[in-house]
Amino acid sequence: MLEHELYTIIEITDNAVRVQLNPESAVFRGHFPGNPITPGVCQVGIIGEVAGKICGGNLVLREVKTLKYIDILRPSVEDVEVKFDKLEEAGGEVVAKGTVVSDGRVFTKFSFIFSKEA
Repeated sequence: MLEHELYTIIEITDNAVRVQLNPESAVFRGHFPGNPITPGVCQVGIIGEVAGKICGGNLVLREVKTLKYIDILRPSVEDVEVKFDKLEEAGGEVVAKGTVVSDGRVFTKFSFIFSKEA
């Protein structure tokens, strides 16, 4: 789990989760020292974890429909929001589509299918 190491949840609503990145995380010391950025795989991990918070369970990424990194997400960005345009559960699957944004600035666009962990 990345929560508490890489990020802290600030607020959860029905279709969004606001988080604060932890600039002291070991992830940023290794990626890249002096010029840290949030690795794409960590962004995917954050999306899955916060989607699970809304859906009430742990999720496992099953399929990436689309994933576009629009801008570099640095740990200095405050109040990062994972906004879900679609977050639906059906038949043990969760479809998640949305963006990672801060102050109107889009960092990532995504469309994933998760399985609920038993």
